[in-house]
Amino acid sequence: MPTDKGGVFSDYESRTRADFPAKANIVLRLLDGKGKLDLINKRVLDIGCGKGFFVQELSKYGIKVEGIDLSARAVLTGEKEYGILGLRSGRLEDQYDWHEQFDIVTAWATIEHFPSPSVFLNLVGQVLKPGGKLIFDTGLAGDFLDRNAPGLIQWYDPPQHLFIFSRIGLELLLNKSKFSVLSCDTNFERTQARRLVKWFRNRFLAATAACLFRTALGRSQYKRMRMESKMPFGSLIMMVARRNA
Repeated sequence: MPTDKGGVFSDYESRTRADFPAKANIVLRLLDGKGKLDLINKRVLDIGCGKGFFVQELSKYGIKVEGIDLSARAVLTGEKEYGILGLRSGRLEDQYDWHEQFDIVTAWATIEHFPSPSVFLNLVGQVLKPGGKLIFDTGLAGDFLDRNAPGLIQWYDPPQHLFIFSRIGLELLLNKSKFSVLSCDTNFERTQARRLVKWFRNRFLAATAACLFRTALGRSQYKRMRMESKMPFGSLIMMVARRNA
């Protein structure tokens, strides 16, 4: 089904929205707010906001939240159909009034779409206040699933995804871009139960399928399969980093 009528993107959007309350709680903890009055003067920017559903979620807590996305259509839909305020369409580098204005920047499954991740992080550093925090997630390479799955994990998806990162690669990139890593979660899920189920399920599928296909196909054919087949699973890494003053 075309994306303008729902289809795959609609399903993905629904799953993503289900994570937003848990992600909002992470933002709230980082802001150290104990109630709405403590959060009134806090300012958060969501990069790659789409229709603005995470902006809407955080706005419930009295935080001043804004969002930006390249898709003017998505922003217009958020404004007109859902009544979400504070959205902009355009490029981050063109928002001259945002210099050092935000306490926190979020970017959910966004950095992998940028032609230059280092440029993206430099732009984030420009809109964050000194000591402000960046929270983002993206696909994870180099973990058990990536090494052992009988095909490419779902994050290898050009031209939609231009980059896939290992944990060490992300940490080096953040440090080079003048951020200090505060925390890293290589198996993010919105509940502990989902985290455990996903951890065991994905590893079981990867290991079992690898054994079966390696035995059935032989070494050379199995190696070819690993490079040409796509697996419907992969790990999500969430990073929290502070902009160095």
